[in-house]
Amino acid sequence: MNAFPPAKLAGLGLSLIMLPACASSTSVQQSSPTATATATPQASPRLTTYVAAQFATALAWAPGGRLFFAERAGRVRVFDGHSASDFARVSTSTSGERGLLGIAISPSFATDHFVYAFYSRADDESRQRVVRWTDQGGTGTSPTTIVDNLPAGSDCCHKGGRLAFGPDGKLYVTLGENHVAADAQNPSSLRGKILRYNADGSLPADNPFGSNDPVWAIGLRNPFGLAFGPDGSLLVTDNGPSGDAGTPGSGWDEVDKVVRGGNYQWPTCYGAGIHLRGNGCVGSPPAWQSGREDVVPTGATFVSGKGPAGYQNDFVFCSYAESVLKVMPADGTRVLFNGPRCQLDVKEGPDHALYMSDAGTIYRFGP
Repeated sequence: MNAFPPAKLAGLGLSLIMLPACASSTSVQQSSPTATATATPQASPRLTTYVAAQFATALAWAPGGRLFFAERAGRVRVFDGHSASDFARVSTSTSGERGLLGIAISPSFATDHFVYAFYSRADDESRQRVVRWTDQGGTGTSPTTIVDNLPAGSDCCHKGGRLAFGPDGKLYVTLGENHVAADAQNPSSLRGKILRYNADGSLPADNPFGSNDPVWAIGLRNPFGLAFGPDGSLLVTDNGPSGDAGTPGSGWDEVDKVVRGGNYQWPTCYGAGIHLRGNGCVGSPPAWQSGREDVVPTGATFVSGKGPAGYQNDFVFCSYAESVLKVMPADGTRVLFNGPRCQLDVKEGPDHALYMSDAGTIYRFGP
């Protein structure tokens, strides 16, 4: 089978089909979390099975308490707390890191009922798109292509594919550099960028590189997660170099604090200012980097002040390599401790538990 993401796991000896299943009601061991004080002490959070899912790359909660999730092979499903049903399907390629990779719920879902997804096209593996459906009774109707012909490249890796709506109501999209590293610094290429669109796929007039340019930030390698904090800050997880010419074979994953028009160094440098090309680093260093540790960061979210005890007001992201949830302060500057099992995506539910996915299951972590 194709490993995901193969570029980071090639030297780790890991295979998804070999990962042990996590039993229901599993206690979680964690190292020295710093809990936020609450008026009423919470029960210790526990990890339990929520719903079976086939490689749920992305999760999104809709108003009313339904969980939408994207399965990499091309199926969008919805779980109402009792049963899961098919919402929509796309014809996607799963070659390398391709697939159905992102999902987002419209910030105006209560009135427009829109659900968005990002996927790699099966009819042209070099292209990817963002599509939108209208939810009618749990079924996706009126499929509409919002953004098309986003580059996927010709080889296995670095596709990006995450979606999130910002507090400004705009749709943010991550794109990897498709193993064309130089394009991450090329202003005329969409590769290695964070893109920003209006909800209908048109371009906002206030984008930093011009009203005809979707680019919001540049200099990324393979961003697999993005999340907006309560103060509007944007943190992005980015996979570090693994076998790229002039780099070590593993490690140097990072979390970047992304600002309008920001540049995040790749490929001029990696890690905390390690020179790779040219005479110096171009752009801003990461807020956090993993050194030589293979983390393979993927989906991410900010936890509210009502989240599980010990995780409140923190930034969390999944580690594909370690199968754990990484917990950081909201500024993303350091890992506080490792939490429960998480490989692909994590989101806080309406009950303020954390929901996280791996190759075969979506878990609930809460009291």
